[in-house]
Amino acid sequence: MKGILFDIQPFSVHDGPGIRTTVFLKGCNLRCYWCHNPESQRMEPELCFKSSLCIGCGACAQACPKGGARFTEHCDACGRCAGECYAGALSVTGYALEAAGLVERLLRDRALFERSGGGVTFSGGEPLLQPEFLQEALTLCRQNGLHTAVETAANVPWARIEPLLGLLDTVFCDLKALDPELHRRATGCGNRTILDNIRRLGEGRAAGRQVILRIPVIPGFNDNEQELSRMADFIRALPYSPQVELLPFHGLCSAKYAMYGRTYAAEGLKSPGTEELRRFSRLFSGIQISFKGMEAFT
Repeated sequence: MKGILFDIQPFSVHDGPGIRTTVFLKGCNLRCYWCHNPESQRMEPELCFKSSLCIGCGACAQACPKGGARFTEHCDACGRCAGECYAGALSVTGYALEAAGLVERLLRDRALFERSGGGVTFSGGEPLLQPEFLQEALTLCRQNGLHTAVETAANVPWARIEPLLGLLDTVFCDLKALDPELHRRATGCGNRTILDNIRRLGEGRAAGRQVILRIPVIPGFNDNEQELSRMADFIRALPYSPQVELLPFHGLCSAKYAMYGRTYAAEGLKSPGTEELRRFSRLFSGIQISFKGMEAFT
């Protein structure tokens, strides 16, 4: 079975234990306004334009069968313009790959995984929007003895999650907000399904999996004691004890939005400081919590 990918990133160190290869699947059913991977949101391939490389030769417009349709509703990312762009300013993001071919590529890194205690992490986008492909790829990974992890927002029916649990060592799951209306305004979707799925990650076939909840700390959205305290209370009430990571916002992805003809709604927001994150971490007393650049809190 084929999946739609947009990147395979070796030597990843933030997506699970050890050194890993992270596979990015295309397509997401949330629209978080701070999204760091805007190229992951649409399922279909799309055009990427790096204006700094453009020499203005016009070859792309001449090659376009629709008269220069870049970043309009008429563009179908056919790639003809990219094929004529010898300056390398245009490319197509997103491609189909068989699960067997993907795992063959991943197995090239087996020695590195074994030495570092690493493995393979499936990310996105939302990898659970391609459940059949993901299940086949995970099955092949397990048959070859690879440690497996998935990064998900869990905004899918539980029936898509449960069959995969026996194939996963680690589940990373986003927790963005407890307030349903706040969540809807920021992501375009409510959070009932997400919260129900997080609760169920400690039940039945899910029991025994390593679960890591990731909370993005976004200025003006959830960077306040009231919302973070509600999330902490929710976590304490779970029927299991997940690890928690606070992920401070950064705006390093803003250039990506221009490459895909979009506006970055989080432009100008500033990353929370170390002291602010320390203060937030105290709200999670009794929970194993950490964030990049700091020691773990328990």
